[in-house]
Amino acid sequence: FTRNRAVKSPMNLPNFRKRGYHVVSLNNVVKWLAERCEAAGIEIYPGFAGAEILTEGNRVIGVRMGDMGIDKDGQPKSNFEPGMDILAKVTVLGEGVRGNLAKQLIQKFDLEGERPQVFETGVKEIWRIKPEKHQP
Repeated sequence: FTRNRAVKSPMNLPNFRKRGYHVVSLNNVVKWLAERCEAAGIEIYPGFAGAEILTEGNRVIGVRMGDMGIDKDGQPKSNFEPGMDILAKVTVLGEGVRGNLAKQLIQKFDLEGERPQVFETGVKEIWRIKPEKHQP
């Protein structure tokens, strides 16, 4: 990376030479899971954001998807389409930490403090480093 020094690419350092491990494409795993879900009759709507929890009394009955065709100022464009309602006997939210739909549920059903969400840091990798290469 300097005038007098270069590094071959791709770098294949000893710590990165793995044997006996499975390497997969996350995209391919998600595609594979989606195919299995759809074969079991589960509907998947990629590319659509959930905007609002739909309730009936004290029951969740589905999710309203976000509107499409909105300009940067929040005004409808010529291709505007209102978000559709997805109704279901069971609604599973998979929106990640502190998602907007979960916040709506917490507020609607006064759940704040009942069972607070717990956040942890997950370990994604463990590296074994030769002792002679490690300096505390």
